[in-house]
Amino acid sequence: MQPSADDLSRPPIALVQLATASLSAQRSDAVPAALQAVTDRIGHPTVYGGSAIGPNIRWRSESRTLLLDQGQDGLQLAVRRTAELEEREGEIFARGVGDEPGQIPRYADLPYVWQVHPSGQGAPPPAVATHTASSWERLEESLRTLFQSWSTQMPDLFGTGDDWEAAFDIVNRADDNRRLAVLCSARDDLSFFIHDQDGPEVPGQHEAITDRGWQRWLPVLRWWEAYFAPGAEGAAAAARLIVTELRFRGASSPRDLSVTRIDGGAPGQLILPGLGIGH
Repeated sequence: MQPSADDLSRPPIALVQLATASLSAQRSDAVPAALQAVTDRIGHPTVYGGSAIGPNIRWRSESRTLLLDQGQDGLQLAVRRTAELEEREGEIFARGVGDEPGQIPRYADLPYVWQVHPSGQGAPPPAVATHTASSWERLEESLRTLFQSWSTQMPDLFGTGDDWEAAFDIVNRADDNRRLAVLCSARDDLSFFIHDQDGPEVPGQHEAITDRGWQRWLPVLRWWEAYFAPGAEGAAAAARLIVTELRFRGASSPRDLSVTRIDGGAPGQLILPGLGIGH
């Protein structure tokens, strides 16, 4: 990748224009093809990632970054100065999401909501600020945005085999640090698990927890589980389940929560700047 100085100020090159009516289906074909075409020329990306509207893939060096992402009309390719790009994005993350002056109004407006840095592919991207969501509604929005991005984009970027996953645990400090596990993988789509020592043996427990959206009891592990299909509907239902469960189990606000065991599985180091829970 050896662009000239003029290349750095040029507008993105549109690679594929996608009609809104069939955006999802077309993107599933276009993203792997575009990614493979660039990889064949200059090697594997240094950073995979995604925003609310599409992939955000980078071939990053200290001076320049080649960026493959989703524009208004489709996939686009651009060369940017690394320092300028990351400084601009860092300012957006530092201000956070909300209604205060200078903040962006929605998690869907963040430059990206997740990244994976593959092992051995150069230096990891710089850390950006993360903020706890200001309300339960904001947290549900951040989870919904992340889950939809994961479930619709990761298969395009990492294939449909069984060797990738993205996961993290939400720790509820108001409930004796009970963990709620989140998993997105090729095998299990969007999957969620919560440890429950009481289990369905307690009278009324089974009906109460299934009414909140949990689907199956695993007696050996003493976990409840729930699965959701990829896409907007599944992401929204999963986000509602998590917020409902955390509030039911005593959390008074997102500030009672933390996130741990952030795991990118085989692809590499997983980074979640768009998650409205303190790391």
